[in-house]
Amino acid sequence: MRIQTLFVAVFVALTTIFASAQPASAESTWRITGRLGDWQVLSGYAVGESLLPGDELRLKVHGTGATVSVEMFRMGHYDGAGGQLVATAPAQPAVKQPACVTRDKTVDCSGWSVTHRFDTTSWQPGAYLAKLSDNGGNQRYVSVFLRSPSHSGAVTVMFATSTHAAYNSIGGYSLYVGLPDGSALNRAYTVNMNRPNRGNGADKFYRYELGLVQYLESLGVPISYTTNSELHRGADSFRGSRTLVMLGHDEYWSVEMRRNAEILRDRGTNLLFLGSNAAYYRTRFNADFTEVTSYKLSHLDPVQDRTSTGTFRAEPYPNPEARLIGSQYDCDGANPQTDLVITNPSFWAFKGTGATAGSRYPQLIGHEVDKAGPDSPQGVHIAAHSTFDCTTRKGISDLTYYVAPSKAGVLNLGTMGFAFALTPGIAYDARSVAFVKQVLATVVTEAAKGPLGTTHTERGNFLDVYPAPPAPKPLDIYTAPGEHLVNGRRWRTACEPYSRTERCRTEIWATTVAQVGGRFVQTNGWAFNNLTYKTSPRAMWKGNPLAATGSWTAVDGRKWRTECDTPATGRNGCRSYIESDAIALVTKADGSKVYEWTRDWRFNNMVRFS
Repeated sequence: MRIQTLFVAVFVALTTIFASAQPASAESTWRITGRLGDWQVLSGYAVGESLLPGDELRLKVHGTGATVSVEMFRMGHYDGAGGQLVATAPAQPAVKQPACVTRDKTVDCSGWSVTHRFDTTSWQPGAYLAKLSDNGGNQRYVSVFLRSPSHSGAVTVMFATSTHAAYNSIGGYSLYVGLPDGSALNRAYTVNMNRPNRGNGADKFYRYELGLVQYLESLGVPISYTTNSELHRGADSFRGSRTLVMLGHDEYWSVEMRRNAEILRDRGTNLLFLGSNAAYYRTRFNADFTEVTSYKLSHLDPVQDRTSTGTFRAEPYPNPEARLIGSQYDCDGANPQTDLVITNPSFWAFKGTGATAGSRYPQLIGHEVDKAGPDSPQGVHIAAHSTFDCTTRKGISDLTYYVAPSKAGVLNLGTMGFAFALTPGIAYDARSVAFVKQVLATVVTEAAKGPLGTTHTERGNFLDVYPAPPAPKPLDIYTAPGEHLVNGRRWRTACEPYSRTERCRTEIWATTVAQVGGRFVQTNGWAFNNLTYKTSPRAMWKGNPLAATGSWTAVDGRKWRTECDTPATGRNGCRSYIESDAIALVTKADGSKVYEWTRDWRFNNMVRFS
């Protein structure tokens, strides 16, 4: 055992010397050409959430074969090659690492030993793929992220490392699934980055970020790179950045990330969201940013303050993501992706695409979509409005843009389709790919110049796309049967047929006064308010004194008067009053108040004409 350990240590040291000596122009293929190995056969991970150039890159690689070799590629455009070889570590004896440890559903492989070390002093910031190969033909990736020391004057691209970790189910647990049955009920609440990643080993980076990075590097604008941890730590390190770019799927944000993104926007830094479902779940990090916690439902989280890890829009501290992004997650589904539909072909980002009103671009909508809504900023502009069949209902994807008071522009594509269209190995409609490239070229090139709002403004059109529903008819307490609470008062109405219309009796819950045995006694209960005759033709009331201005005495001797079509009655209506005795509270000359019987005209009924 001692001899084997010494041999591995010597080989690791030699690897460090050899790797740092590789010329940056060395070429090789970065794509997996062999068999994609199961993670328990061949896998690895990089120590740390991210690095700065000059930090030592330490890989912990597990292999069950005889030997393992490593090729390090910086990913970018490189005249269409997609990546460039920067270092290699030749075949060395594979190390069968110990089993990962699972504590409280958190899988941790930090007990693995370092097998490869690379000097990154001469490496450029950006995304790297370590391609692992064993002697049996198995291959697998490890993703590595080098942050830029400065972002001044650059378009800053952020890798969604917390989301990478959230979905990683290596070892049986993620923030979505858990053993033994892979159900959400058994999911982890904290996930660890100290373990290999699922899929080809680069998973979310490969599918949602790689293609975008490769294309963005072809545009000739200054680009810097960052990760979620740096945005969490503070906004000051981004001073001078022209734009912060979120890639295809940046779902898990800490409260600090959200606050710092708002600070950047309010300082004039543009925000570009090139996917959907961004900043959806609140998360917390541990001290070295290798653990991500999200209970996903606030009430499950023992921490009950503003960092409680539900969604950003959820109680008890709702802060819907649309307030920052312009629109927010609507729904998702595994159904085939649908067409992006242009609403405003003159939108500045569509310049050079040839788009017209109603133009459709296949496959660009899905598999998660964002929709504008009541929490979208005032003045939000919807440039494309598309539908998508989500798992349980029809969803909406809105491509939105708004300008903050600082003149920073905030653009959200509202779909993952732009990222998918550029992902290596995915076949896409050629017209859609051309549209994606032109839009991204325009957006990023313009955003690199400074606050987008200084040159690109759009009229808010939310109500054009989502017209306000007709205002509900005001409640008519005099003709709507049932009990009603209006302005703090209780009303009760009952209606019955009357000739060719209906007559409704309305009562109000009130304090009434009656004379009992020479004393005035107050009681609470339902009291008559008035009668209402529902709308009917005026001609139907011909000869009826309730429907003509005037006064009369009824057969029982009571006096009545009616007024029609006055300001009090409104147009097409009559109100009738009856002279009657009632108890009223009267103020005496000395200021005292007493109950007395009084005679006065009192409102009795109204007749409404059609």
